[in-house]
Amino acid sequence: MPQNPEQIKDHVELFHNPEYQELFEGKKKFEGGHDPEEVKKVAEWTKSWEYREKNFAREALTVNPAKGCQPLGAIYAAAGFEGTLPFVQGIKYIILKHL
Repeated sequence: MPQNPEQIKDHVELFHNPEYQELFEGKKKFEGGHDPEEVKKVAEWTKSWEYREKNFAREALTVNPAKGCQPLGAIYAAAGFEGTLPFVQGIKYIILKHL
């Protein structure tokens, strides 16, 4: 699936190529994804008043800040590999791992 450097496609166009669509289908089969009809049904339900009222009825919500920060999550994921040096510029979290 290499791209020609003279004609680089945006990710939206690129992922519509047949080879990527094959990969996505294989991934769905491997992961045991949900039936497309069930996905569509749930997506429609999330637009309903019933769903809206259920969400507004919540009294409390707890958010784990370590899981709410995507850059920090990426660093934790990278730190799981031996010999990595995770680094994210622009935030105060820098975790160094021995090389």
